[in-house]
Amino acid sequence: MHELISIHKTGFRLLKKIHSVDSAIIPLHMLEVFLSLAQVYASLFLTSVLIDLLLAGNFPDAGIMAVWLLLVNLLFGVAVHLTKRKFRGMKNKIWILFYVWLREKAFSLDYETMENPEVAEKILFSERTSDMHGGLGILLYHYLEILRAALHILLSVSLIVYLCMAAPRIPNAVLSTLAHPLPSAILFAGVLAGMILSSFRVFKKFAQKQQEIFDNHTGVENKLSYFIAQIYGNVKTAKIIRIYGMEEMIFENTMRNQKQSIDYFKEMCDTSIRQNDADQMVNSFFTIASYLLVTLKAVTGAISIGAFTRYAGALNQFGNACFSIITSHGELRKICTYMKEFLAFLDTESLHGKGSIPVEKRDDGEYELAFEHVSFHYPGNDKLVLKDINCRFHIRGKLAVVGKNGAGKTTFIKLLCRLYEPTEGRITLNGIDIKKYSEEEYRRLFGVVFQDFKLFSLPVRENITAGFPGQDDRIWEALRQADAEKLVLNMPEKLDTFLYKNLEDGVEVSGGEAQKLSLARALYKDAPIVILDEPTAALDPKAEADIYARFNQMVEGRTSIYISHRMSSCRFCDEIIVFEDGRIVERGSHDELLAASRNYAKMWNAQAKYYVC
Repeated sequence: MHELISIHKTGFRLLKKIHSVDSAIIPLHMLEVFLSLAQVYASLFLTSVLIDLLLAGNFPDAGIMAVWLLLVNLLFGVAVHLTKRKFRGMKNKIWILFYVWLREKAFSLDYETMENPEVAEKILFSERTSDMHGGLGILLYHYLEILRAALHILLSVSLIVYLCMAAPRIPNAVLSTLAHPLPSAILFAGVLAGMILSSFRVFKKFAQKQQEIFDNHTGVENKLSYFIAQIYGNVKTAKIIRIYGMEEMIFENTMRNQKQSIDYFKEMCDTSIRQNDADQMVNSFFTIASYLLVTLKAVTGAISIGAFTRYAGALNQFGNACFSIITSHGELRKICTYMKEFLAFLDTESLHGKGSIPVEKRDDGEYELAFEHVSFHYPGNDKLVLKDINCRFHIRGKLAVVGKNGAGKTTFIKLLCRLYEPTEGRITLNGIDIKKYSEEEYRRLFGVVFQDFKLFSLPVRENITAGFPGQDDRIWEALRQADAEKLVLNMPEKLDTFLYKNLEDGVEVSGGEAQKLSLARALYKDAPIVILDEPTAALDPKAEADIYARFNQMVEGRTSIYISHRMSSCRFCDEIIVFEDGRIVERGSHDELLAASRNYAKMWNAQAKYYVC
């Protein structure tokens, strides 16, 4: 009972969410159920009357009844058709809702929460199982089938009760005794109890088996999805595969996982077939017993021949309805089991609050940022990446953050941009903890080009404006500043040219070209603080120095922060912070740090032979 309540608690919550998006979806589907039921039982009743009139030789009334039968079927048939046509487009809407809710929730969570592997796995699991077994649309379908079946049972039981109460009129010692109301009611109740008990045993036996198959199959699908999406669907891996001749190895791994997947699907199908056969056998015994009861009533004169068709049809509907409830409940059990993971993801709370205080708008752009005893470790790892960081810097300066790989530079920027929050200590803007500011407003202070910058398969215009109001003159100005104007002018549709070929037959851009477009995006945002987080790490020191020199001119009048493990950017900066092992070990100007002959000087001298001074 607890499991039953849990299943339908999940199901009803999902139905409520569907209804909240479009209040017409569920009522329209329910209307179709009522109309189709009305058509079935009206046809059963009119057909039975027609047969009795024909057997009685009352052909004029039989003709009228035949016309009524045709009209009723026509009217209900047209109504059902129009209703189904009305919600035909709703099926796609319901299917899309699932993915929309996933994305909306993902965008609402903070970066730290989304980076949690467990959260990412919930998303992948929800998407994969929905694709494999059906999502919200299938859930709604099975609930409507249960409603349809319940109404069938209610209506058919009313007819069956009336059938059992019909007394025999033709004397026959044995048959008349069995056809009397009480014995026939006991016979029917016994047959019904036997069918329900047998069906429940069949369901319980196969439900456990199907759950085992489903649980085991998930791991196999994870592996297969990796090969299909991350290897076969990734252009970057194509070069590595060809250079190292990995085709056969990749294909063998794929086929091994595919075979396991096929084996699981075969086992799942075989189990479903065996369950269906067992259910059909139970249903067949019920149907035979039911027809024997109706025949008994007809032979003893308790009902007419026309009524025989009505009651036989009602009993057939009853049996099918019981079978449908069991089948649909089994499918709902499976759907709601994996939909719990989907709802668990929707219930996921961000680790940190979003704040509400608006950021002070200053015409002079004078802001002060400060790290106060900030330490930080990543979730699931107790090793501190930053250790007791204390620093303060004003806007409108040029700051370089340098250090060896793994020294904590990028983590420092992630905390500054509020992608993570400190494990200890706090970061302040004009003396106020940045956690108290509106997250959206605070992030508007920053334009960032990360080392792993990303452009999207969208037009150049949307890649540059990034959701901000689009102004062509400003876009072209940002492109000119980033040395990308000529690149875009040579594209077929200029600003409306799609990048890459994922969505359209777009233009493929090189790494250097993509870097320029990313710089243009950061400049277009017109944020008071612009950050370059090692986007030039793949370049040689001289090329990196040239880019930083050009970028230094682009960000004139704004605060710029350069993060690098190389020293080529530092000569353009007012101040340099040196990281080592998660700590700030030096701070000062280029000349001051060289004169100190410590960490910075050692790194500079080690790399100086590559620089053109």
